[in-house]
Amino acid sequence: MTAVTPWPPALAGTPAVAVIEQAIARQRLSHSLLLHGDDPDTLVAVALAIADRLLNGAAGARAVSTFSPDQHPDCFSLRPAGKMRQISADATRDLIAKVQVSPAVAPRKVAILHEVDRMNTAAANVFLKTLEEPPAHTTLLLLTTRPYAL
Repeated sequence: MTAVTPWPPALAGTPAVAVIEQAIARQRLSHSLLLHGDDPDTLVAVALAIADRLLNGAAGARAVSTFSPDQHPDCFSLRPAGKMRQISADATRDLIAKVQVSPAVAPRKVAILHEVDRMNTAAANVFLKTLEEPPAHTTLLLLTTRPYAL
């Protein structure tokens, strides 16, 4: 089984993608990555491509089943919600509880935090401990178009 989610066309074959693929293959990818850029759709596509490679066995350890990353039982997403479009402390605690549990199918878990700059102060404080000391076999992908707002 191999990853099926392609890299975004604008990034396919670039040195950045080669570095990420090599880190995944060597199981040397950091426990968290901040992905930033101008296009949120490209950021999501990159995060899904990374998640697919981590969850569906491109890193040497083969997963039992192949799922698309957005349907995978070991891939979790956190998005801003409500009128203020913020990430709340409660939603952050729910995500942390999910990543604390052992993976169900894959050898690891992946959490994708969309628009991470939209975390309110309480959510950021709740998340800080997990960011500093993530659970074993967990990769956190933080997406933002405003890295200066973090």
